[in-house]
Amino acid sequence: MNSIIKSAAKITGELSQLSGKSDAKQDGIQHMKEGLVEVLKKKWKNKIMHGQCIRNMDRQLISEEDKFHWLSKGDLKAETESEIVAAQDQALNTKYYATKVLNTEMDSKCRLCQQFFETIDHIISECPILAKEHCVKWHNKVSAQLHLNMCKEIGVQMDKKHW
Repeated sequence: MNSIIKSAAKITGELSQLSGKSDAKQDGIQHMKEGLVEVLKKKWKNKIMHGQCIRNMDRQLISEEDKFHWLSKGDLKAETESEIVAAQDQALNTKYYATKVLNTEMDSKCRLCQQFFETIDHIISECPILAKEHCVKWHNKVSAQLHLNMCKEIGVQMDKKHW
């Protein structure tokens, strides 16, 4: 209960700072929401690990609309959403995370290739060991699905045994 009261007091203070910069009554609730979103984004961005997602958006590596579109649908469980957001923020329990954030004394090199730091980005797209096996399988599955979709769109009949 105390943490809720502290959070409410903190947000009230931030909103009062925003209303001092411009006439919040005149601009309405939307202005206050936008200001609060900017304050929260700034705090998120300044976090070492958890700010990676928002910093990547600022460098225009990821479009903001596409980044959070899946969250607006509301068709995922809360646990699933939190895991995806943690992965986007590089905050899953990898060896690099354990070494740099949790300050454990262990080697932060990848368990498989032993060459690079074990980060989420490395596991997903850079590890040479995973790339040889899994990426080829993923590529083949995606290619097959794209082929099937294109065949359906242009009206080509496919046998069930092909899929």
